[in-house]
Amino acid sequence: MSEVWLSVGDRNVITVRLEANNVHGRDMAGQPTLYLPLQLQLLLGGQQKNVQYQLVRLAGKLQCQPFGEVASFDVGPLALVPNPEPFFRQQEAFIAFTRQQINRFEEVRAGKDANFQIMLTGTLWYPAQQNFEVTRSSSGFLELSVPRSHWIDRVLSPWNLAHTRMIEIKFPANTAGDNFHNAYNRVEEAERLYASAQYKQVLTTLRLAFEGLAKSFGFPSAGKDFFDSLFVSAHTEKREKATNAITNAYRFLHLGPHEQISDPNSNPQPTITRQDARFALTVTQTIFEYITPDT
Repeated sequence: MSEVWLSVGDRNVITVRLEANNVHGRDMAGQPTLYLPLQLQLLLGGQQKNVQYQLVRLAGKLQCQPFGEVASFDVGPLALVPNPEPFFRQQEAFIAFTRQQINRFEEVRAGKDANFQIMLTGTLWYPAQQNFEVTRSSSGFLELSVPRSHWIDRVLSPWNLAHTRMIEIKFPANTAGDNFHNAYNRVEEAERLYASAQYKQVLTTLRLAFEGLAKSFGFPSAGKDFFDSLFVSAHTEKREKATNAITNAYRFLHLGPHEQISDPNSNPQPTITRQDARFALTVTQTIFEYITPDT
C-alpha cells in the first residue's frame, strides 16, 4: 500500500492510497486503459479543524525513470466534502494509453516489475471564501511497484496487445488456414514469454511454431525442404531467395535451446538478449504474414 497526503489550511488532511495489486488494465472501446482504484480520506482542514472545503478535481501524472512523464489523468468534476470521522472512500481513476506510450513503458520495465510514480494535484473549493486553491502532495510521489506476474496477467492481458498487430494476418477458412492458425498460437505464447523477460524461451517457442506448422503439412521437421514447398508456384529465383531468407531466420531461432552459461572460463553459449527476442518475434510475425495463404 502506497499513500500520500494533500494539505488543506496547512494540515495534511487528504490521504490518497493505492494498492499495487488492485491496479489492472481495461480495454475501453479499443483504448488500453490503466484502472487505478484510489482510496481517499478527507478530514476537516485548518489547525482548528474548522475549515470547510470541497475537493472538486484530482489530477495525476504517471512517471517512470529514465523517461519521466509517461501519461496523465484527470478525475473530475468532483464534489467531495470532508468528514469529521476518518474513513476511506473509493475514487476510480483511468489512464488512457497509446501503443507508443505502452511500448515506451515496456522498454523501461524490461520484463521486470512495473515500477512507476504518480504525482497528484488537487483543486479545492472554499465555500466561505468563494475561491479555489490548488494543492499538491507534500509527501512526494505515490510510489507503486506492481509485481511482474500481476502486470502481465491483470494489465497487459486485458489490453489484448497480443491481438493487435502492426501486420495483418488473415487465416483462410480451410485446413491449411487451421494449420497456420494453430502454429501461430505459439507466436502468441512467445509474446507472453517476452513480456516475462524469458528471452531464451521466446526463441525456442517460435522455433516450435515452425516445427508444428511443418509437421501439420506432413514434413518431419521445419527446414529448407518445407520452406521451399511454400513457394512451389513462384519464379525459380524468387523461390530460392525466399526459401533461403526464411531458412536463415529459422536457424537463428536455434539459439534458444542452448543453455546460457555465465562462467567465463567455460565455453559460453550465446546469451539471448531482449533485443534478440524482439528481433525474433518481429521477423517471425512478418514471415507468417508472408507465407500464410490468402485462400
